[in-house]
Amino acid sequence: MRSNLITILLSSEKRTDLLLLLKEKPRTIEEINNELNTNSVAILPQLKKLKEKGLVIQEEKIYELSLIGKIIVRKMESLVKAFRQLENNYK
Repeated sequence: MRSNLITILLSSEKRTDLLLLLKEKPRTIEEINNELNTNSVAILPQLKKLKEKGLVIQEEKIYELSLIGKIIVRKMESLVKAFRQLENNYK
C-alpha cells in the first residue's frame, strides 16, 4: 500500500520531529539521535521513508531537507504547533 504524503508527514511523531529538527540545519545521524533522544534503529526507517518521498536528501553522512521538504515543513510547522497545543489543553 502506498502511503500518501499527509500520512507520511503526520502519522509519526518521530518523522514530524525529525522534519522540524532538519528545518533548523542539516545534521548527521549522531546529531539527530542526540537531539531527538533516540537511536539509529528507530530513526533510520523514518529517514528512509522521508527520502523515498523526496523530503530529505543525504549527502555523505549529512541529512537535510530537500527544497520541497523545506517548503512543506514551513507550511506544516504551524499546523503541528496547533495540534500539540490542543493536545496539551485537553490532557
